[in-house]
Formats: sequence, C-alpha cells, structure tokens
Amino acid sequence: MNDRSFRLAPTDIDQAFERNEFSLVFQPKVDLATSRMTGAEAFIRWQHPQYGLLPPGLFLDFVEAQGRMADLTGYVFKTAFTAASKWQSHDKDWSISINVAPGTVTAADFCQGLARFIQDYALKPERVIIEVPERAIAQEPDALCAALNAVRALGVQVALDGGGIVPVDLSQFVPMPFTSIKVGGPASIRLAQRLGLKGKGAIAARLRFARQFRLEAVAVGAEDEATMSGLVEVGFTSAQGIWIQKPLSLEELLTWDGKWVRGHVANEAVTAVSLNPARPALPPRPRAQSPSFKPNFEEPLRAEMTKEEIQKVIEAVRTKRAGSPTLQPKPAHKAEPTMPSMDIDDLVDIAEDEEAAVPPGTHQGLGAPADACPPMKGLVERRST
Repeated sequence: MNDRSFRLAPTDIDQAFERNEFSLVFQPKVDLATSRMTGAEAFIRWQHPQYGLLPPGLFLDFVEAQGRMADLTGYVFKTAFTAASKWQSHDKDWSISINVAPGTVTAADFCQGLARFIQDYALKPERVIIEVPERAIAQEPDALCAALNAVRALGVQVALDGGGIVPVDLSQFVPMPFTSIKVGGPASIRLAQRLGLKGKGAIAARLRFARQFRLEAVAVGAEDEATMSGLVEVGFTSAQGIWIQKPLSLEELLTWDGKWVRGHVANEAVTAVSLNPARPALPPRPRAQSPSFKPNFEEPLRAEMTKEEIQKVIEAVRTKRAGSPTLQPKPAHKAEPTMPSMDIDDLVDIAEDEEAAVPPGTHQGLGAPADACPPMKGLVERRST
C-alpha cells in the first residue's frame, strides 16, 4: 500500500464508529518460569471497508489530526475493560495492559476516572497495567512520576515501556512508581543477551534495576528461537511476541489452549471457555506428544539377502526410474533463495513487536491534553509498534 492509494477522509472515522469497524486484539504475556499466560496487552485495529485491516501506525496520526482521539481512546478503555471483565468472570486471573498518553496521566481527573472505570467493570486494580513510554518520562519526570504514584495508590500497576531508548536515571524516583519494565523489539532483546547484566548499556542497566527492586522485566518482541533463548539468564521474567502467540481476538484468546505457536508449551493448558452461553465449554485440546524411537534389540539382523530378493529390489528400482521425470542439468549459478511466504497477520504482528526510536522533543501521546473524553481524557498513547 503506498501513499497514492491510501487516503483517509474525515467521514471514514464517523463511519468506523457507526459500523463498529474498530476492534481490539490482545497479545498474551507469559511468565518465563512457568510458561503460563499471566496477562494480555490490548492493541487497536481498524477493519476499513476499502483498505482492509489497518494496524494503528496507519491511522492514529490521522485520527488525532481530526480531533477524534478522545473518542477512540474512550472506546479502547471501555472495550479492553469489558474484555478483562469477561475473562475475570471465567476465573482467568489475567492482567490487562493499556498504553496511556503521558498528557492524560497528568490530567487532574485521570485517577478519579480510572477508579470509576475499575469499579464499573468490577476489575481487580492490581490486574490493570498502565503503560507509559520512557521517553516521555525523560521530558517531564517530576509531573509524570507524581501522577503515576497517584495511580499506584489505586492499586493499579505501572509499566515503563521503551527499554532505554531515551535513558532515564530511575534511581531519582522516590517512591518508585513502576512495577515492571518492558524492553521492546528483537534487536534490543538480542543486545541485552549479548551484553548480559554486566553490560554498560541502558538495557543492561534496566535489567539490573528490575532485578534489584524485584520488578517484572518483560521482553517484547519474542519472534524467534534466538530471541527467546536465554531470556531468564539475562534477567527477563516475562515475554510476549509472535513466537508465543500473535494478538488474538477476545474469543480466540478465551479458547486458546495455551500452546505456543512456536517453541514451548505451557505447563498447564488454559481451559477453553465459550462466549456463547447456549454452548458448553470446549474441553482443553490434548497436548501433542513427541514420538519416541525405541530400537528393537530382540529382532536379529539379517546378514545377507537371497538372489531372488536382490532381483526383486533391482526390478523395483528400474520400474521407479522408468516412471520418473528426466533430471534437468544443474544450473551454472545457484539460484537465490526466495523469502518464505508471510500473510498480513505475520507482518502486522512483527511490526507490533518493534519499538521505533523517537527523537526527544517530538509530540507524545494520542491527542492534545485538552481533548475531553468523559469521564477521562484521552487514555491511550499511540505506540509506534
């Protein structure tokens, strides 16, 4: 899709709300010690009638420019809390993570509005995680961290998102508002693996800080085996990414059996539930067992074959060759290997996992702080992922 073929109009946003074209997907987060799911992060999607499924990076700037970010962020919080209430009613003690604009967190009525939301949806405050970017804290540390401490007073958790893209001296914050630190992107994770906890970089410093203060350290962007290997050894306690599971709809999430897309399998499968009350809950899918090879030492090996058996083998080979196509001559130059095929979901999920660096001083958040969104102002910060 190029710029010439991709054009949004203000009426597209009106129609999107009217036709329920916006939706949320949820990417599971797993505990590395148990391989079990502990929570999910919410991401927004737009099922555009002309352009298909759009990730947030393709439309959030446009929505903000049209002054509609307050409506969109209100939708995100209501939909995410509805989902969390749903899985909580099915005895799923998962957390819900939502990205919040720094200007929203510092608004005077943010904590009161957040408390009302939690009460209205009957959620456990400790299972709600508000994520803020580290680069925003670098720009306004005092006001933002004071507001985050007020959020912590509600019992809500706070995640520092960014992994040291704009390094901040976390030791200056007393009391500490953060309960978890997220390191985003496969490149950042692999860098942390190479340097380890003794490295001098910002990422290694974040992991040491998390271990020292017993904070959750989340690896975001676990998309291959190389990225997943050794996460625990360098200080990570949790992970999320397409190696584990891509972002899922609510129904897909609730019926997920806990088996990772690639790699390991959760120690205990998540019991599947049905969103349709008229249908019984689905039983958990049986865990696939790897076949084991056991040689038979009791059967003696044959030392030789008879002439009749040899003749039969020769005739079978001749028959097979006669029906096989003629081999083509080997090319002089080896053909370049082609890239494996990927569908749009894989591309979206990889882009979702990557955290792009944003130069200090750029605009933060998803709308002007003055944009009203009763009972709170804009609640979701645009992630470039």
